[in-house]
Amino acid sequence: MKFMAISFLIPILLAGIAIIMNLLLGMDMYRSVIDIFHPFKVMEPMEMGILFFVIGLWGVEVCVHWFRKKTN
Repeated sequence: MKFMAISFLIPILLAGIAIIMNLLLGMDMYRSVIDIFHPFKVMEPMEMGILFFVIGLWGVEVCVHWFRKKTN
């Protein structure tokens, strides 16, 4: 029961902090909630490129680990 409560409360608290930060930056409530549910619309192209680069590196690492495990 504690695990379910913690799993429920942590995302709500983090979303609340993000909404409050957006409100402090001068956004209206609608825009700050939209930014929470659609984070890729907020990212700049360079941030998006870095995100996909890091995901690609993770994919390469998984493939190398799988290949090494399969050959041994």
